[in-house]
Amino acid sequence: MAYVGADTVAMAKLYQKIGSELIMWYVIQTVNGQEQQVCTWINQRMDQTLFERCFVPLYEDVWRKKGVGHISVRKTFAGYVFIKTDRPDEVYEELRKIPKLAIMLSDQLDQNKQKEKTFIPVSEEEEQFLRSIYTDGIMRVSYIEKNSNGRVTAIIGPLEQYQDYIIKLDLSHRRAVAEILLFGQMRRMKFGLWSEKDAKIPWIEEEKRLRRKHIESACHAKGNSVLSATGIQPGDYVINTQGICGDQTLKVIGVDERKRTIDVEMELFGELLSVQMSVDDVEKIPPDVLH
Repeated sequence: MAYVGADTVAMAKLYQKIGSELIMWYVIQTVNGQEQQVCTWINQRMDQTLFERCFVPLYEDVWRKKGVGHISVRKTFAGYVFIKTDRPDEVYEELRKIPKLAIMLSDQLDQNKQKEKTFIPVSEEEEQFLRSIYTDGIMRVSYIEKNSNGRVTAIIGPLEQYQDYIIKLDLSHRRAVAEILLFGQMRRMKFGLWSEKDAKIPWIEEEKRLRRKHIESACHAKGNSVLSATGIQPGDYVINTQGICGDQTLKVIGVDERKRTIDVEMELFGELLSVQMSVDDVEKIPPDVLH
């Protein structure tokens, strides 16, 4: 994977008691394009007792070649570096010694206002959000699965918890955009997307396996087959709630639990045809209503 540039993001205020001192995450706002240089300067030249960790958070961006996804690693938001410290005042004074950063920390403004603009503590809510999407400082791709009707049936990865914040989902170009409140304003965050057409990624395959196992365990606990997790089994009767079949009663002849689809018998032009539908578009008819 190549580390190529674009934006940088916040990583999180992480509260942790060590003796009587409190360690926190801070955002260092710097010049766009200079994030890694500032981070390297801090890690190599600043007194190591002043901070625990300094880094530039990244995300896995996805681009397509011949219809297949490829990953490159980019910065999430421009101009931000993150540092974990319990000695923020001393760290701030050391930051003023960085030549390019010193321009932003100049004496043209009141020092307290400078500090508020360039050395920002991350709120608890922001910490919770950022910790939920990052693994070792990198936001991984999100795996998207759709059924034959184009409906999203499963999401694995950081985007899973934030589906309600999505303002754009473009699986063909392997990207989603979510609008998130960070640092007092709504920001648009890009999530890289992965699909079943792309190469297998071990952690995604493991999560799929665990989910299948969970479904099977839940069904066995009820004494039913895996197909009963949807509440619908072959032999049941349903109606389509989208109105495409009128009030026709449809017999279920197959269930795909993973894709959340069913196959039904539908009469058309005097013939019985097998038609696939989403589980979310049908309603099971209780047995007592049929008789």
